[in-house]
Amino acid sequence: MTTQASLLRRALAIACAATLTAATAAFPDKPVRIFVPFPAGGASDGTARAIAQALSRDFGQPVVIENRPGASGAIAAQAVKSSPPDGHTLLWASASMNALPVIQRKPPFGSLAEFAPISTVGRLPFALFVSPSVPARTMAELSSYARANPGKLYYATGSLSEFLAGALFARAAGASVERVPYKGGPQLMPDLVSGRVHFNFGPASTGMPHVKDGRLKILATLTPGRMAMLPDVPTAAESGFADLSVPSWQALLAPPGTPPAVIDRLSRAVAKALLDRETLTLFERLGVQPLGSTPQALDALIRSEEGLWARFVRENGIEPE
Repeated sequence: MTTQASLLRRALAIACAATLTAATAAFPDKPVRIFVPFPAGGASDGTARAIAQALSRDFGQPVVIENRPGASGAIAAQAVKSSPPDGHTLLWASASMNALPVIQRKPPFGSLAEFAPISTVGRLPFALFVSPSVPARTMAELSSYARANPGKLYYATGSLSEFLAGALFARAAGASVERVPYKGGPQLMPDLVSGRVHFNFGPASTGMPHVKDGRLKILATLTPGRMAMLPDVPTAAESGFADLSVPSWQALLAPPGTPPAVIDRLSRAVAKALLDRETLTLFERLGVQPLGSTPQALDALIRSEEGLWARFVRENGIEPE
């Protein structure tokens, strides 16, 4: 009886392995969905769509973007985490989603590292945009104006990374400023242009169209050196704010338990996409810096930044919601 049971278990294991191997070999055999935790029209959304186009050409299958904004990325994360781990449902993750376990009472995951890492995709250079209603032409002038008007300046945020940047600026400036959260850049820009809110640290590509038509000012970039597309704009470090930098990478993750062979196929496809001329042209238009990695390197990056977000929440007295 014991022998029969053992043989049955072994047969079932072999059958399951054969089924999994066949499914992996055929991947992808249907459309792939990428859940993006930001609204359509923003820099993250545009980057995801550029990658989706390249993956679709590689896979011979549609790669569809599904925008699920809200709750700092928790809605999209939960949708992907509860999906079958077969590689056909992916999460477009941003660096700031590492903060979810410490800013929410009931987060969709205990660590972003619970997901199966695929690859980093790109980095969104951040810049400081200011409404023309604010009489400041430099970061130093904005700092002085904020100190002289405590509680009267409002900064808009479309992500936790933007929240982090604003909080770091306020601390360095010794100023009291108020945060106004939005779902994303496309939602906050009209209020910034109109002067209902006063400044924003966000992806350079989101605010630049308004700078070009004279409706916004750009005071600095949050990059190690000056951006090639903005050679006349100083960095935050050059402006006296050397410690003002935030993680701004974008990456692809799969549901926990996704087979290694599927992850490998996805990782190789992303690496190929980041060498594709059409993809790189789209990235350049969006102001996105290509940034690929191995799954292992992405996992290490996620784990290395968890402490940063925990400190940010603790030091700023943020209560989980």
